[in-house]
Amino acid sequence: MVSTSPRLAKGLIVKLKQADRRPDATRSVVRLQAAAMSTESMQSARLRMASVARRHGVNYLVQRPTAFAAQLIHSGKLEPFEQAQAEAEQLRADPDVEWVIVNEVAHPAGVISPGFNDPAYEQQTWLHQRETTLGGRQGVANIAPAWGAMIGKTISPVVVAVLDTGKLPAPDLDGRMAQGYDFVSEVEYSDDGNGLDDDPSDPGISPEKIRDPALRTGCSAAPLQWHGLRIASMLGAQAGNALNGVGILAPVPGPVVLPVRVAGMCGAELSDIIEGMLWAAGIDYQGSPPRNLQPARVINLSFGGDGSCSDSGTHDAAWLYRDTIKTLESKGALVVASAGNGSPDNWLGLATPTRPASCPGVLAVTALNQQGYKANYANLVDGTQQYGLAVAGGDMVMTRDANNQPVYTLVDDGIVALADQGTDQGIDTKPLGVYEMQAAVGTSFSAPTAAGVAALMLAVAPDLTVAELRNALVTHIAPFPTVFPAALPVCQPGVNAQGNCVCTTQTCGTGVLDAYRAVNWAMDQASGAASGAVTVASSDSSCFRPNRLGGGSSCSDGDSGGGGGALDTLSLLALLAACLTSMVMAAGVWRGAGDVRGDRG
Repeated sequence: MVSTSPRLAKGLIVKLKQADRRPDATRSVVRLQAAAMSTESMQSARLRMASVARRHGVNYLVQRPTAFAAQLIHSGKLEPFEQAQAEAEQLRADPDVEWVIVNEVAHPAGVISPGFNDPAYEQQTWLHQRETTLGGRQGVANIAPAWGAMIGKTISPVVVAVLDTGKLPAPDLDGRMAQGYDFVSEVEYSDDGNGLDDDPSDPGISPEKIRDPALRTGCSAAPLQWHGLRIASMLGAQAGNALNGVGILAPVPGPVVLPVRVAGMCGAELSDIIEGMLWAAGIDYQGSPPRNLQPARVINLSFGGDGSCSDSGTHDAAWLYRDTIKTLESKGALVVASAGNGSPDNWLGLATPTRPASCPGVLAVTALNQQGYKANYANLVDGTQQYGLAVAGGDMVMTRDANNQPVYTLVDDGIVALADQGTDQGIDTKPLGVYEMQAAVGTSFSAPTAAGVAALMLAVAPDLTVAELRNALVTHIAPFPTVFPAALPVCQPGVNAQGNCVCTTQTCGTGVLDAYRAVNWAMDQASGAASGAVTVASSDSSCFRPNRLGGGSSCSDGDSGGGGGALDTLSLLALLAACLTSMVMAAGVWRGAGDVRGDRG
């Protein structure tokens, strides 16, 4: 007996007639031209497509340009072929539509490993092999081929620290989380009643949970919920267990994610972040908790704050970051940070990355649309001036409705990862313990992709130094694609409020993150070329005194044993003023419908 799978579709491929109604060279389906370029702006095409769909009651969540100068629209989930066909018939009757083709799903043969019975892996297109065709996924990290290259190789344990909102006990992460720590020092912001403790669980973020109204002043709206869980699952979700999706570090055994909670109800204080960074690398400091016995070789920070990281000649927040990053590098830990998500007024990228992505020694990561051009919201990174690169982070466009409220539309597949089903409920916000895969966008999700690739490299070549690791990541890359189905401007260095544009090394880093090339390079080094084995988690204490104990980075080169030392000529009050600044995680509020929901982070 031969069984057949039901015919499924993921939306429609719609070719609109030219706006000026002139004959189109691609009007016949028989004469379709895959390389046809639309002369219409992307924004105009989006608005016209929305108008056509609205007239016929066709709903969609995702819209993106594709080959043949057409638009792909879908709801974010599979649907019966017959349902899609009926919607296609409705749209074909519209005078603004040239043609419509159902985007039927073909069942792949041998593309997905038989061991990957994880139901959402097929939706995790950011993990799949890079495509080289026009309109294809040229901006993804090429992770699946890197996994293939690692088959049969010796894999060493490696840990990535996720400094974020904390962890949740998702079954897909059983056995994958090291013992973390909670560094949210302000009790009112922690929502756990005791500030610092050894439980980095995420209680759900909402400024309304802060009982003292004075402490809520200046707090932004609640950020994307379960941000830390999403990133942890991107890295650590198990493969082949029939649960949810797959993480980048699926080939690496044992605990791979170190959850370090630094974000409370009103963002993350600089001092808490610095403490978390040092502890994550196994470094003692004055007032530190018991030493972390599973030190991280890679530290992911999907946060961004205002201000430069340049040396002003004074002890300021930038200096504190620079000093900490140097300390971490000396202990063998690479810092990877997101470049930031632009202005919340329009969600268009800014001219420079946020801090600490702008700091020397940090690998700064900005976001691409899956097709390989800069995501609308992504901040620029000058690859000629700092270590930086780009990779798919999902993409969306913000418009406003009749009431001037923002409307967010996902325009590619996004970054599909694990989240709790609990939603923003103000003071009652909490995790439900029920998990689902959701789509999200943001440089928040580009950074852990790069952090995960760095960890894969260390898994096959554990003796790599931070300098070797960082240099390899920004040199063993894929070049930025330059041709797309719709015409795009070239990204301009130093210019704010740029949306989708064609990347250059001065605007998006050195190139597109390429896991396959980077991991193969690392395996070559493991054969004997690598030098300078890294020592991590030494007994040395750092020159850092937490704000809760009265200071920032403070001791002299000769200090040891956890002592703080004098503050030299800088007054304690001045240092506190510089270091008590807060950083707020890129917020996310967009919600879609169905099995995969969209957010930005």
